[in-house]
Amino acid sequence: MGFGRNNGPLTPPDSGGCATARLHLLRCPDELALSTTCYLCNQQFNETTVLKHGEHVIQNALGGGLLCDDILCQACGCKLGDSVDSTFAIALSPLTTLLDTPRDRGTHSQTQVQLQTSGAFAKVLEQVRLVLKNDFSLVPARPVLIKNDTGKAVTVVAATIRQAGQFAKSPAVQALVAEGYTLELSDNAAPYAERLLLSARPDAPEVLRGILKIAIGFASLHGVERKYIAHLMIRDDLTRSESLLRSTIFPYYPVDDVERLFETEKHVHEDWYPTHHLYLFSHGRNLYCYVELFGVVQKYVHLSSDYIGPPLIKKFVQKAEKWKFEERWFTARTSSDLHVLASQFGVSMKDHTWNEIQDEVLRRARARPYSLEPDETIEKVEWLALTLAQYTRLPNAHQFQVVREMFEKAEAAKTELGLTLLDDLRADPLSVVNLLNKNFNEFRIGTAECGRPDQVRRVPAADVARYVAYKFYELLRAKNRESELEYQLL
Repeated sequence: MGFGRNNGPLTPPDSGGCATARLHLLRCPDELALSTTCYLCNQQFNETTVLKHGEHVIQNALGGGLLCDDILCQACGCKLGDSVDSTFAIALSPLTTLLDTPRDRGTHSQTQVQLQTSGAFAKVLEQVRLVLKNDFSLVPARPVLIKNDTGKAVTVVAATIRQAGQFAKSPAVQALVAEGYTLELSDNAAPYAERLLLSARPDAPEVLRGILKIAIGFASLHGVERKYIAHLMIRDDLTRSESLLRSTIFPYYPVDDVERLFETEKHVHEDWYPTHHLYLFSHGRNLYCYVELFGVVQKYVHLSSDYIGPPLIKKFVQKAEKWKFEERWFTARTSSDLHVLASQFGVSMKDHTWNEIQDEVLRRARARPYSLEPDETIEKVEWLALTLAQYTRLPNAHQFQVVREMFEKAEAAKTELGLTLLDDLRADPLSVVNLLNKNFNEFRIGTAECGRPDQVRRVPAADVARYVAYKFYELLRAKNRESELEYQLL
């Protein structure tokens, strides 16, 4: 954008502005290793037969914002799009349908649901396959006749009003109209729903293969040699061996109190929830990738047990839903506001008018990236733990709402996940020393002596299943849909 000159004082224009929101603009790491070969076919890129391909490391259907053009060739990208990404997107549609993901192409998600209703006249809908769309409308797979004898009304619900109108010409519907029933046409069965059941299979092979592709792509992006991940691929595809997938990919579980505190009511304290997280890290000769999608699906991928490359800790975090843009959030009403906004968006203020600076801030705010700063997650983890410790030392702590909320969070973590930190701090105030000495960068990774994936593998399956169900329910709570939607985990 071209800025004009202004030699006068910087003063706001004559308009009613609002206070600005303090947002941090965060970007992905720039120092990424450049690959010369496709990780799937192992052929070198050229300008004729092995073409570079702009690949979403996290699939576009999930709103993935990390792209790389030197990990997969065009042909292999298309092959994995068909064999992995398409079925992965369908398997996770019970999640993506609830969200406004920032994809760069394609249509909004939709998913099959089962309807429950208390209206006896609408029970027919419980026997019909229904599709839930992103706008929360419900479309039946075939036209449905709903007869309400009490109200002397008949409704035809179909995928479109035109289809409903065609069905209304059938003898069954016309006979009811002849008897004096009023006729209504509809393309939405949602008004009849008391509750919707969404089936989710977070451990289905198509989900595991999609997560494996993310992990391999992220590892390749950061220069991990193909020899360490080749056993997870077959000719022109990723492994289809269910036993290999299940031994390689396993669920995350918060095994220490700091992680238990963070994962409880995460949608309340995690900035920009729901988010995607990728952590690539080595632990001795083991190479892992932690994959978290929408704050719900959380898996470790054991990429190699023979890794002898350089030690690795690489992270990527992004917002998983579209930014909600309201101009007033980014409109300065004071010079101080304008300085803050210009600084956060990297807008030069020298020799520019107020309106020019404001316009550039708004332009950049609309186009801001979805990548976030991974270190902010660690800072949030540390803040939660140390704030809880601080609050336990306050006299008459329950007089303060913010303290009560923190204690309620800790009590919920105790109930859901077995957190003992609050009780320990109350019993022995000196135990705060352990927190002060803690390396919070161990979050989800573990220590040199004990890696987090090894600890997670020892968690009883029943505990993991309860935790996974809790994460799905948390997403419903975050979207204020828990009263009308329910996940059935298969």
